[in-house]
Amino acid sequence: MLVVNATSKQRLANLVKELRGERSQRSFAKLLRVSNQAVQNWEKEKTWPDEENLQRLAQLKGWTLKQLQAYLAGEPQADEGVICADMGEISERTLNIQQLLAQVRMLPFQAAAQVAQAALETMAIRGEKAS
Repeated sequence: MLVVNATSKQRLANLVKELRGERSQRSFAKLLRVSNQAVQNWEKEKTWPDEENLQRLAQLKGWTLKQLQAYLAGEPQADEGVICADMGEISERTLNIQQLLAQVRMLPFQAAAQVAQAALETMAIRGEKAS
């Protein structure tokens, strides 16, 4: 069970804002099937979503509920290799594709953009070699 503290509320607020993107709170709330007041309160760190809403947020991010809870608690995934937020290191453990994707989804936007750029560059190089 996740202990809700100021840090986890801040992480939730940031995640909700990230997932909402350019959408209004109202349209994002409609997507989640909650009130726009609920979204507003999560972003202002006033209230905490129930487990069903946490599950919906996790799905929008492409995570499991367990991964979301670990992120909100500030914990690394215990049974998976970890990609550092600064992209400086990948653990020596070989990651399968699903684990790698889960880790990329947990990165801040800029770090995920770096991963995407590296993937595109790699694909371009390999495509040239195949020609």
